[in-house]
Amino acid sequence: MQEAIVLLIAASIIAFTHNAYNRNGINPFRRPLRVPVVHGSVVDSLHAEAIRVVDLEEARLFVESGGRVVDARTKEFYVEGHIPGAILFDYYQLGTYCDLVLPLLAQDELIMVYCSDYSCEDSELLAKELYSFGYRRLLLYKGGFAEWRSADLPVERGE
Repeated sequence: MQEAIVLLIAASIIAFTHNAYNRNGINPFRRPLRVPVVHGSVVDSLHAEAIRVVDLEEARLFVESGGRVVDARTKEFYVEGHIPGAILFDYYQLGTYCDLVLPLLAQDELIMVYCSDYSCEDSELLAKELYSFGYRRLLLYKGGFAEWRSADLPVERGE
């Protein structure tokens, strides 16, 4: 029993130390950011600075117009296929991708974020992080890549 307790303490110390020095580590004391996420095409004045959820048709029109698109999935999924022109920004590798992606995004441009499908929360989490970095013109495509592909819309593969 004592050996198990010592092992648990040692593992905890190693885990917390690794988390503290890892650029993708999390701050366990950070308060979650409260960002309004609204549905529908009209954003009232109460939610003028909000993340707006878009449907497949709005996402398609946005992509066709050359809008900036961010893919919140992992590199493996991105390489298998992604919305044309999407920039990879793996939410779980936030520290790594901030240095690579943020210089490509202008804070005044409209940005659409997506991930796998309706059950995937990564796109909303990433959109909230972008909001906390000062990006206020954000669209959230909840249908994600699964809905996009099911609609037989164009797909790019590779990096």
